[in-house]
Amino acid sequence: MPVLDLKLYTTISVCVALVAFLYSFNILNLSFNTLLPQKWPWPHITITPNSVGDETIEYQTPGSKAKEIDKGPIVATSVFQNMLAERYLTPAIPVGSMGPLLTSFFNFLQKEKICVMIFTNLAYCFLFILGRLTLKFFFGELRVIESQHMYDRLLNFLLFKVVFVGAILEPNWEELLIWTTWFTILGFLRIFSMLCRDRFEYLTYSPNTPVQAHLRILSLLILILVSDIFWFIMCISIFRSMLLLLTFECFTLFLDTVQTLIKYVIHLRDLSRQGVWESRGLLLYYTEFVTDTLILIATLGHYLHIMLLHGISFTLINAVLFLNMRSVFNNLRKKIIAYRNYRKAISNMQTQYPNATDMELNDYNDDCAICRDSMTSAKRLPCGHMFHLECLRSWLEHHGSCPTCRRPLLKDTTIKQNLLEHLHMDPFQQINLEGLS
Repeated sequence: MPVLDLKLYTTISVCVALVAFLYSFNILNLSFNTLLPQKWPWPHITITPNSVGDETIEYQTPGSKAKEIDKGPIVATSVFQNMLAERYLTPAIPVGSMGPLLTSFFNFLQKEKICVMIFTNLAYCFLFILGRLTLKFFFGELRVIESQHMYDRLLNFLLFKVVFVGAILEPNWEELLIWTTWFTILGFLRIFSMLCRDRFEYLTYSPNTPVQAHLRILSLLILILVSDIFWFIMCISIFRSMLLLLTFECFTLFLDTVQTLIKYVIHLRDLSRQGVWESRGLLLYYTEFVTDTLILIATLGHYLHIMLLHGISFTLINAVLFLNMRSVFNNLRKKIIAYRNYRKAISNMQTQYPNATDMELNDYNDDCAICRDSMTSAKRLPCGHMFHLECLRSWLEHHGSCPTCRRPLLKDTTIKQNLLEHLHMDPFQQINLEGLS
């Protein structure tokens, strides 16, 4: 926490929570003891001396037999007897009364909203500590760009959920706690899922990355995926009336995490292979295209669902929802057009740049200048230089000249446009309040 030191924040939160707990318990205990004799009558104490100098202390509740509870030498004075009477006449909470006690405690909290806010703040404090420990163990020190992305996603997530709650619900105190808990947990998982994606992209281009770094990110991704599935199952079991609203977050989080896991597996598989894996780029592209398209479709459906529940009216919330729907629809349309252009670009590259023959490869006798690996198949450019098809495609996404001699290649503006337009768009890199990429 950059504004307030986490240790100071934790200390203040725990102290305030203890005060609130003691206050709640004292008020509740006083009320409980006032009503308790009506349900559990006070016992009748009988103290009788016997012939051996001891005294027998018995207690008896109405409708039950007397029970001996203590024996000892006669040292009792009036003070001691008063202490015993005070001890046993004071209504103790029976074992079977913990259920009513807890029920009364939560009912009391619902009325004392300041106590709810204090305990909620304590829960968030523990969540911050868990987040710090997770960052320290799985990521170490975050890079500046990763920290910036994390705070941007958190802000956008909070803004969208405020709009969501304002549009859909007129919640009471209990419903607000349920929604807050739900969004907090899934938002926590989503933030770390996208941090894993940022770290994966960094490790992809980092040489000599230790195996432990990959294992930690993979372990966290699997843990997030399992947690997301658990919350999805719990949602189906408990919140069936709000199933579509709640499962949207689980579904998109599942797709985002699965996308990163698949890309990670492809990357590790590529590192373990000898030579160039020419299908790698194609697998990565289709992984991103399928998952991003599904997320965009789910997001658009989620906005439509919110609009139907809220109704159409001329309010600020409706304006925000409409702008978000328009942005998601445009990105979905661009995604489909980019895929079509990608297919055209690959087809044009296949026809415009001929494949190098075995004789030409032997005469060329050089590695691919892009990936620095040997070539068993390649594309020959007009300048005579040769490159792998996937390497050339990736290069032309960002450059329009030969990687070796810098001769302009994309004179055909159609090919250039197709290649540039097929670049994948993260479905949440858009001007909307759901920007979680």
